[in-house]
Amino acid sequence: METVRRYNYRAYPTRDQRMALSRLFGACRYAWNWYVRQRLTDWNFNRSRPSYAELSAKFNRTKTEKALEWLTKVSAVPLAQSLRQCEKAYSAFFRYVEKHGCHLGHKGRPLGYPRFKSRHCGEQSATFTTSARFHVRHERNARWMFLELPKIGEVKLRWSRDLPSRPSSVTLMRHADGTYEASFVVKTEPKPAPKPRHDACGIDMGLESLASIVYSDGTREKVAPLRALRKAERRLRRLNKELSRRKRGSNNYSKTRATKARLYVRIGAQRRDLAYQLASRVAGENQAVAMETLCVKGLMRTRMGKSVADAAWSTFTDRVDMLCAQWGRRAVRIDRWCPSSQVCSQCRRKDGPKPLNVREWECPNCGAFLDRDWNAALNILDAAGLAESLNARGGDVRRRLAQAGRDAIAREAGTHRTARLH
Repeated sequence: METVRRYNYRAYPTRDQRMALSRLFGACRYAWNWYVRQRLTDWNFNRSRPSYAELSAKFNRTKTEKALEWLTKVSAVPLAQSLRQCEKAYSAFFRYVEKHGCHLGHKGRPLGYPRFKSRHCGEQSATFTTSARFHVRHERNARWMFLELPKIGEVKLRWSRDLPSRPSSVTLMRHADGTYEASFVVKTEPKPAPKPRHDACGIDMGLESLASIVYSDGTREKVAPLRALRKAERRLRRLNKELSRRKRGSNNYSKTRATKARLYVRIGAQRRDLAYQLASRVAGENQAVAMETLCVKGLMRTRMGKSVADAAWSTFTDRVDMLCAQWGRRAVRIDRWCPSSQVCSQCRRKDGPKPLNVREWECPNCGAFLDRDWNAALNILDAAGLAESLNARGGDVRRRLAQAGRDAIAREAGTHRTARLH
């Protein structure tokens, strides 16, 4: 069964092509803002919702006016795609309102309502479909491939892999750091799923350890966090001071802003690389994966918000869900209010919440000396109903998986003194 995928390539347009793309991005932005303005005007004055066909025909008549003749100097296909994407945004907003019965957030702002786009936004894009008759050319054993676009010319792309089929659309993007990228939508055959090594695993997400994993066959591991933002904080602080001393709009201001944007792009790339590699390994080696249901949006509003963002939990869990669906594996999310850190995995005694500085503790009921993360991962595996193989392997397997070795715990960075809870 064919699946729809995106293949991205780094683009290197010439100076004239960058100017042409800047005009194209401005025209697409104008088409989006025009559509939003028309919808707002018709609703505020007439309480009506015009259809996409009506507004599209009106826009085609409007852009022939003398004041807007600059719109005719760019390809018409990306403008039509901007209108269509804006209509999709409105449809998604009304579906959200119909499903949830409310469209206001905690600050009274409409959730998901299309907004005006700004030229100062770092991300700009334009989409070409097959009706634009774009063409991709790649010579055998060449480092470059060429994308021919109407009224722009051949844009040079860095070749990294072949396209599996003819693309149905391509999106040219300019990022905040000034780099360009071409994203193709293609149909491809799904890759065969790797052979699983374990029946199931339970994953506890954290900040001291990015992921504590307990497998159903009796093995366990901890993944150290990357902390990409924390490592770049000193350089970011220096760039922010330098940017505050620059005159807004000057060349030095633009250079410093671009340097800062490149650093943020690097941080995001490091986060995604670790999250994607770990997700591929977890989803490929296990037949079933049990994870927490994390309220990341709520945790971002706490004093740990920066560390939570640096951990990239949502990126990892979403990637695991996607790969499990693609490879036919089972991804289980336990209830958000499951007390995985409050229950002893040996005797199932619940002794209440524990401070974050308690990394290991001794159960007052059964005397088991437990590691907080591995105990939580084992409870997650139990809550998902995936721990049957553990029970079949003997009574001491569960204790061995959840217990904390005092010497090993002392060697781990960031741990605290042992707490005896009574």
